Amino acid sequence: MNEHKNYKDYLDKTFLEELNYKIWTTKGSRFNANKRLLRVSKLSNLANSMLSVYLIAIGLLSVYNIYNNGFMTQNVLPYLMTCISILLLLFTQIENSKNYQLKAKEFHTCGIELSKIYNKLRVFKTLKEDSSKKEKENFAIEISTEYEAILEKYENHDPIDFDLFKTRNAGYFELNKIECYWIKLRFYFKSQFGFHFLIVIPPILIIFLIMKK
Repeated sequence: MNEHKNYKDYLDKTFLEELNYKIWTTKGSRFNANKRLLRVSKLSNLANSMLSVYLIAIGLLSVYNIYNNGFMTQNVLPYLMTCISILLLLFTQIENSKNYQLKAKEFHTCGIELSKIYNKLRVFKTLKEDSSKKEKENFAIEISTEYEAILEKYENHDPIDFDLFKTRNAGYFELNKIECYWIKLRFYFKSQFGFHFLIVIPPILIIFLIMKK
Protein backbone atom coordinates (compact mmCIF):
# COMPACT_ATOMS: atom_id res chain seq x y z
CA MET A 1 0.00 0.00 0.00
CA ASN A 2 3.00 2.29 -0.23
CA GLU A 3 1.69 3.80 -3.45
CA HIS A 4 -0.62 5.99 -1.32
CA LYS A 5 0.86 8.96 0.45
CA ASN A 6 -1.92 8.88 3.03
CA TYR A 7 -5.08 6.91 3.68
CA LYS A 8 -7.42 9.69 2.44
CA ASP A 9 -6.02 9.64 -1.09
CA TYR A 10 -8.23 6.77 -2.22
CA LEU A 11 -11.25 9.08 -2.13
CA ASP A 12 -9.74 11.12 -4.95
CA LYS A 13 -8.80 8.12 -7.08
CA THR A 14 -10.69 5.61 -9.23
CA PHE A 15 -13.34 3.20 -8.01
CA LEU A 16 -10.79 0.39 -8.31
CA GLU A 17 -8.51 2.26 -5.93
CA GLU A 18 -11.41 2.71 -3.52
CA LEU A 19 -12.20 -1.02 -3.74
CA ASN A 20 -8.54 -1.79 -3.20
CA TYR A 21 -8.59 0.25 0.03
CA LYS A 22 -11.88 -1.19 1.30
CA ILE A 23 -10.94 -4.82 0.70
CA TRP A 24 -7.46 -4.35 2.16
CA THR A 25 -8.71 -2.75 5.38
CA THR A 26 -11.69 -5.09 5.79
CA LYS A 27 -9.49 -8.14 5.21
CA GLY A 28 -7.02 -7.00 7.84
CA SER A 29 -9.79 -6.15 10.31
CA ARG A 30 -11.44 -9.56 9.90
CA PHE A 31 -8.14 -11.35 10.57
CA ASN A 32 -7.69 -9.17 13.67
CA ALA A 33 -11.20 -10.12 14.80
CA ASN A 34 -10.26 -13.78 14.39
CA LYS A 35 -7.15 -13.40 16.55
CA ARG A 36 -9.00 -11.34 19.16
CA LEU A 37 -11.79 -13.90 19.56
CA LEU A 38 -9.36 -16.82 19.75
CA ARG A 39 -7.51 -15.00 22.52
CA VAL A 40 -10.77 -14.16 24.28
CA SER A 41 -11.89 -17.79 24.00
CA LYS A 42 -8.72 -19.03 25.70
CA LEU A 43 -9.00 -16.43 28.45
CA SER A 44 -12.68 -17.21 28.95
CA ASN A 45 -11.96 -20.92 29.40
CA LEU A 46 -9.07 -20.15 31.73
CA ALA A 47 -11.20 -17.76 33.79
CA ASN A 48 -13.96 -20.37 34.10
CA SER A 49 -11.48 -23.00 35.24
CA MET A 50 -9.72 -20.72 37.70
CA LEU A 51 -12.98 -19.46 39.21
CA SER A 52 -14.01 -23.07 39.82
CA VAL A 53 -10.69 -23.68 41.56
CA TYR A 54 -11.12 -20.54 43.66
CA LEU A 55 -14.61 -21.64 44.66
CA ILE A 56 -13.21 -24.96 45.89
CA ALA A 57 -10.45 -23.10 47.73
CA ILE A 58 -13.01 -20.93 49.54
CA GLY A 59 -14.94 -24.05 50.52
CA LEU A 60 -11.78 -25.54 52.00
CA LEU A 61 -11.45 -22.53 54.28
CA SER A 62 -14.49 -23.83 56.12
CA VAL A 63 -13.40 -27.47 56.03
CA TYR A 64 -10.01 -26.73 57.57
CA ASN A 65 -11.22 -23.77 59.62
CA ILE A 66 -8.65 -21.51 57.93
CA TYR A 67 -10.35 -18.22 58.53
CA ASN A 68 -10.83 -15.78 61.37
CA ASN A 69 -13.96 -15.29 63.37
CA GLY A 70 -15.75 -11.98 63.13
CA PHE A 71 -16.93 -11.14 59.65
CA MET A 72 -16.18 -14.64 58.32
CA THR A 73 -18.63 -16.56 60.53
CA GLN A 74 -19.84 -20.08 59.78
CA ASN A 75 -22.98 -18.64 58.17
CA VAL A 76 -21.27 -15.99 56.05
CA LEU A 77 -18.86 -18.36 54.32
CA PRO A 78 -21.52 -20.75 52.95
CA TYR A 79 -23.57 -17.73 51.87
CA LEU A 80 -20.61 -16.33 49.96
CA MET A 81 -19.97 -19.71 48.34
CA THR A 82 -23.59 -19.94 47.22
CA CYS A 83 -23.50 -16.43 45.73
CA ILE A 84 -20.21 -17.12 43.96
CA SER A 85 -21.54 -20.44 42.63
CA ILE A 86 -24.56 -18.68 41.13
CA LEU A 87 -22.36 -15.97 39.61
CA LEU A 88 -19.99 -18.59 38.19
CA LEU A 89 -22.91 -20.50 36.64
CA LEU A 90 -24.28 -17.30 35.11
CA PHE A 91 -20.83 -16.26 33.85
CA THR A 92 -20.30 -19.70 32.28
CA GLN A 93 -23.65 -19.66 30.50
CA ILE A 94 -23.10 -16.15 29.15
CA GLU A 95 -19.59 -16.95 27.92
CA ASN A 96 -20.65 -20.23 26.30
CA SER A 97 -23.49 -18.46 24.47
CA LYS A 98 -21.04 -16.12 22.75
CA ASN A 99 -19.53 -18.91 20.61
CA TYR A 100 -16.08 -17.33 20.41
CA GLN A 101 -14.53 -20.23 18.51
CA LEU A 102 -17.28 -20.33 15.88
CA LYS A 103 -17.19 -16.57 15.32
CA ALA A 104 -13.39 -16.61 15.14
CA LYS A 105 -13.53 -19.30 12.44
CA GLU A 106 -16.11 -17.30 10.47
CA PHE A 107 -13.96 -14.17 10.59
CA HIS A 108 -10.94 -16.18 9.42
CA THR A 109 -12.94 -17.66 6.54
CA CYS A 110 -14.17 -14.19 5.62
CA GLY A 111 -10.59 -12.90 5.64
CA ILE A 112 -9.51 -15.73 3.33
CA GLU A 113 -12.33 -14.99 0.88
CA LEU A 114 -11.48 -11.28 0.91
CA SER A 115 -7.82 -12.13 0.33
CA LYS A 116 -8.75 -13.99 -2.85
CA ILE A 117 -10.60 -11.08 -4.43
CA TYR A 118 -7.94 -8.67 -3.15
CA ASN A 119 -5.25 -10.69 -4.91
CA LYS A 120 -7.40 -10.81 -8.05
CA LEU A 121 -7.71 -7.04 -7.95
CA ARG A 122 -3.97 -6.55 -7.41
CA VAL A 123 -3.16 -8.85 -10.33
CA PHE A 124 -5.55 -6.94 -12.59
CA LYS A 125 -4.03 -3.59 -11.59
CA THR A 126 -0.51 -4.89 -12.13
CA LEU A 127 -0.92 -6.84 -15.38
CA LYS A 128 -3.69 -4.91 -17.10
CA GLU A 129 -2.76 -1.27 -16.58
CA ASP A 130 -3.52 -0.55 -20.25
CA SER A 131 -7.01 -2.11 -20.14
CA SER A 132 -9.84 -0.21 -21.75
CA LYS A 133 -12.19 1.90 -19.66
CA LYS A 134 -15.01 -0.57 -20.31
CA GLU A 135 -12.91 -3.54 -19.20
CA LYS A 136 -11.93 -1.75 -16.00
CA GLU A 137 -15.53 -0.82 -15.37
CA ASN A 138 -16.73 -4.41 -15.79
CA PHE A 139 -13.97 -5.73 -13.56
CA ALA A 140 -14.72 -3.14 -10.87
CA ILE A 141 -18.40 -4.10 -10.88
CA GLU A 142 -17.48 -7.79 -10.65
CA ILE A 143 -15.12 -7.26 -7.70
CA SER A 144 -17.57 -4.94 -5.98
CA THR A 145 -20.35 -7.51 -6.30
CA GLU A 146 -18.13 -10.26 -4.89
CA TYR A 147 -17.03 -7.97 -2.05
CA GLU A 148 -20.60 -7.11 -1.08
CA ALA A 149 -21.64 -10.77 -1.29
CA ILE A 150 -18.87 -11.75 1.11
CA LEU A 151 -19.80 -9.02 3.60
CA GLU A 152 -23.44 -10.14 3.57
CA LYS A 153 -22.45 -13.67 4.57
CA TYR A 154 -20.64 -12.75 7.76
CA GLU A 155 -21.10 -10.70 10.91
CA ASN A 156 -19.32 -7.34 10.95
CA HIS A 157 -16.12 -7.01 12.93
CA ASP A 158 -15.78 -4.77 15.97
CA PRO A 159 -14.49 -1.20 15.35
CA ILE A 160 -11.53 -1.93 17.64
CA ASP A 161 -10.34 -4.55 15.13
CA PHE A 162 -10.04 -1.87 12.46
CA ASP A 163 -8.34 0.48 14.93
CA LEU A 164 -5.78 -2.21 15.72
CA PHE A 165 -5.24 -2.74 12.00
CA LYS A 166 -4.43 0.96 11.71
CA THR A 167 -1.74 0.69 14.42
CA ARG A 168 -0.02 -1.99 12.34
CA ASN A 169 0.04 0.43 9.42
CA ALA A 170 0.64 3.54 11.50
CA GLY A 171 2.63 5.36 8.83
CA TYR A 172 -0.09 4.92 6.25
CA PHE A 173 -2.84 6.10 8.61
CA GLU A 174 -0.69 8.91 10.01
CA LEU A 175 -0.84 7.70 13.62
CA ASN A 176 1.77 8.74 16.15
CA LYS A 177 3.05 6.51 18.96
CA ILE A 178 0.67 7.94 21.56
CA GLU A 179 -2.34 7.25 19.34
CA CYS A 180 -1.11 3.69 18.72
CA TYR A 181 -0.58 3.06 22.45
CA TRP A 182 -4.04 4.43 23.22
CA ILE A 183 -5.68 2.12 20.67
CA LYS A 184 -3.77 -0.89 22.00
CA LEU A 185 -4.77 0.04 25.56
CA ARG A 186 -8.45 0.24 24.54
CA PHE A 187 -8.06 -3.08 22.76
CA TYR A 188 -6.67 -4.66 25.95
CA PHE A 189 -9.44 -3.33 28.18
CA LYS A 190 -12.10 -4.37 25.69
CA SER A 191 -10.88 -7.92 25.08
CA GLN A 192 -8.67 -9.06 27.98
CA PHE A 193 -8.82 -6.92 31.11
CA GLY A 194 -12.07 -8.40 32.48
CA PHE A 195 -10.71 -11.96 32.29
CA HIS A 196 -7.37 -11.00 33.82
CA PHE A 197 -9.29 -9.34 36.65
CA LEU A 198 -11.29 -12.50 37.31
CA ILE A 199 -8.13 -14.60 37.27
CA VAL A 200 -5.95 -12.38 39.47
CA ILE A 201 -8.26 -10.73 42.04
CA PRO A 202 -9.96 -13.80 43.66
CA PRO A 203 -6.73 -15.39 45.00
CA ILE A 204 -5.76 -12.02 46.45
CA LEU A 205 -9.10 -11.89 48.26
CA ILE A 206 -8.70 -15.47 49.49
CA ILE A 207 -5.26 -14.66 50.89
CA PHE A 208 -6.74 -11.54 52.49
CA LEU A 209 -9.43 -13.64 54.21
CA ILE A 210 -6.82 -16.08 55.50
CA MET A 211 -4.42 -13.41 56.74
CA LYS A 212 -7.01 -10.98 58.11
CA LYS A 213 -7.08 -10.82 61.88
